[in-house]
Amino acid sequence: MGVKKKPTLKILFRQFAIFLIVVLAAAIIVPFALESLAVNAGLATRANQSELQVKEIIPTLTIAPDITKVVIPQGCGYLILDKNFNELYSNMDDDEKEIALLYAKGEYIEYATGRQFALVVRENEFCVLRYYIDSQFTVSWLPDFFPSPDTLTFILMGVNSLLVIIVLTARFAKNLRTQLTPLFEATTEVAKQNLDFEVGHSKIKEFEDVLASFSDMKDNLKISLERQWKTEQTQKDQIVALAHDLKTPLTVIQGNADLIIETELNEEQRLYAEYISSSSEQMQLYIRTLIDISRAAVGYQLHMVDIDLPAFAEQLRGQIDALCQTKKIGLQMETRHLPDTLSADPLLLERAIMNVVSNALDYSPRDGCVYITIMGVQQNLQISVADAGSGFSQEDLLHAQEQFYMADRSRSSKLHFGMGLFITKSIVQQHNGQLILGNSEKTGGAQVTIKIPISG
Repeated sequence: MGVKKKPTLKILFRQFAIFLIVVLAAAIIVPFALESLAVNAGLATRANQSELQVKEIIPTLTIAPDITKVVIPQGCGYLILDKNFNELYSNMDDDEKEIALLYAKGEYIEYATGRQFALVVRENEFCVLRYYIDSQFTVSWLPDFFPSPDTLTFILMGVNSLLVIIVLTARFAKNLRTQLTPLFEATTEVAKQNLDFEVGHSKIKEFEDVLASFSDMKDNLKISLERQWKTEQTQKDQIVALAHDLKTPLTVIQGNADLIIETELNEEQRLYAEYISSSSEQMQLYIRTLIDISRAAVGYQLHMVDIDLPAFAEQLRGQIDALCQTKKIGLQMETRHLPDTLSADPLLLERAIMNVVSNALDYSPRDGCVYITIMGVQQNLQISVADAGSGFSQEDLLHAQEQFYMADRSRSSKLHFGMGLFITKSIVQQHNGQLILGNSEKTGGAQVTIKIPISG
């Protein structure tokens, strides 16, 4: 059994056009059929019925002694004039009388309005009949609510055609969108950085070809990214391993340098030994930074426990106060609405907070103050740290959470390497939280806010 071929867009549009034409034709034919039914049922007259009736009654009107005794066809008007074209009596309105008078005098210019006139010459008077080449309702009350049957037929034709076009076009567009749904779903998954999914199928050949190409691209991208991620992970593991391996010889160098310093040395020898000791300490800091970079990039291993928040806040107050005193910077710390517990890794959370505090102290003016608020807000623990420095620039707000970004590169002697906020962000995100940067309205300095869900 052969595989059924999928229709192309060309075929679908052709089928849609044929179907649209057929339904439009039906939409036009139906009102005509309804008008015919109304005529056959005696609810309306035929379009030329008034003309036929007028032709039949003209001989009678010519010789009738009293026109008012003659039954005038329904829908016809009449104007009786003497031989001097003066009005004797009529059932027309004033506008129609003027036109009928012009017709009687031979001055009427005919327009394509469907309105017709007939002149009956009597012995002492003229009779002008007005009638319409148009279907008319035979039920007296219908003209009060509806236009003439012919006009109503054309209105129904227009409305039907418009509805058919709107409905069929919307239906066709919906079908096309349904066939494109697998492509929308696939692009959404890729946007979410998910490549572990199956691309759907479409019943339209061109769409199916695009989906097949997209599936191949997704598979190739997945293979490429997995290879790249594996290579990057290997490099990170090698960096961590190398950093750990360097710690041992550096510890030996540091220990021996300390031993040498404790021996009897002349001034020059002691200076060189101190150079060795300080340089080894600096290298150990570099190694710790390398390890932090690798851990933050791949994610820390969390050890979640229920933290006693009031006790945790007091512990932080003690550490921060001691750090502020060493740098001669004031501290204003406030705690409000603290929940009793928080599920988190206490060591990593403390490190994230202290990184932010350390940055605030570094950029605070001497004898300045750091403002810290820890409080529960809408099922979140919110820690805000603000300094009285110059605040974040627009560039800082865009890039301050990136690796190695430093607002003032001349301060690299502080050995922060632009990692503080990057590490803090990594820890906060692993706790399903947010790191928000801004400038304090109170101090004008930088403000960093950590938000951690209380529910964990």
